[in-house]
Amino acid sequence: MTSFATSLSDFYKRWFHKRNIIIVSERKVKHVPISGGLQFIGLSLTLTCVCLASYSTGSYIAARSALKEQGQALRSVTNAHIESNFNTIYQPAVAENNTPIAPASPTTALSSMDNATLLARITLLQSKVDELKHTNEAIVQSVHDKTASHLDTLKDVIRQTGLNLSELKKEYKEEDASEAKHENKAPAQGGPYIPDENPMAPDVKAMLSGLDDLALMSRIVGNLPLAVPIENAEQQSTFGHRIDPFNGHLAFHSGLDLSGPIGSKIYSTADGKVIAAGRNGGYGNAIDIDHGFGITTRYGHLSEILVQEGQLVKKGDVIGIQGSTGRSTGPHLHYEVRYHDQAMNPKNFLEAGQYVSEE
Repeated sequence: MTSFATSLSDFYKRWFHKRNIIIVSERKVKHVPISGGLQFIGLSLTLTCVCLASYSTGSYIAARSALKEQGQALRSVTNAHIESNFNTIYQPAVAENNTPIAPASPTTALSSMDNATLLARITLLQSKVDELKHTNEAIVQSVHDKTASHLDTLKDVIRQTGLNLSELKKEYKEEDASEAKHENKAPAQGGPYIPDENPMAPDVKAMLSGLDDLALMSRIVGNLPLAVPIENAEQQSTFGHRIDPFNGHLAFHSGLDLSGPIGSKIYSTADGKVIAAGRNGGYGNAIDIDHGFGITTRYGHLSEILVQEGQLVKKGDVIGIQGSTGRSTGPHLHYEVRYHDQAMNPKNFLEAGQYVSEE
């Protein structure tokens, strides 16, 4: 024990004796003493850092190897699970001696099924196809029914105005064709004729036809003058035959006389273009608006005209102020609706407009 301590002491004194670090600058030399104990501590710290670094590196390599092995094992289990599910879906046929045939591959799965299994699969697929078909048919029928309901509503509105639905539809189609030709909007189409081997189902064709009709009818009703030309007004005179207020003779009144509060605003009853705005004989200050397809409206006896000829207006735009100009006994609006310059009963249009608002 004494000799070991002596050897250790000699080893320490030999390697860890006092040393000096010499620092030489331009003008002086400086000696920095380092004791043996400080040297021993520095060496111990260095060895400790090396050992820790070696241990960390070894642990990292070991962990990486373990993760790699776990990944391989997981892939093996996953592949086995997929193969098991595949064999469950594509059950191989069984020979008469109960010897299983080799597992099927995707390309031979159907051929290796027995008749009962194959029939069951086909039956299941057919039931899914039938279910999808019935769902599609129900959707088509629902759209068709709702379309038909809206069509009936719009047709009732047009009939209520007294206009001829067939003539209106014909005029709309002719005007669309004329505009397309005039503006070169006709689509450039061509190509060889190839008969359709999968014709459209009758119910789908009927649904699409109904949607086309609905779009056309919506356009027609959208252009009709169905709005109210003056608010909070009372009807003073009806459309048709009446006793003339000036001479007492029987006469035809081509519009409605509506009287509102003094200074009431007059509104355009549909989108259109002002084709006349100024003095017009017995109508006094009057405005004529063309709504397209032969339909026009006239607003007479105005005290002020707020639009100009050629101006485009929207439904609800203020176009004038109620007055008593022209052949009039007092402030009111004389309102007319004309179809190809033939006077129609404005009351029918106003009532139809209320029906549309309620819908």
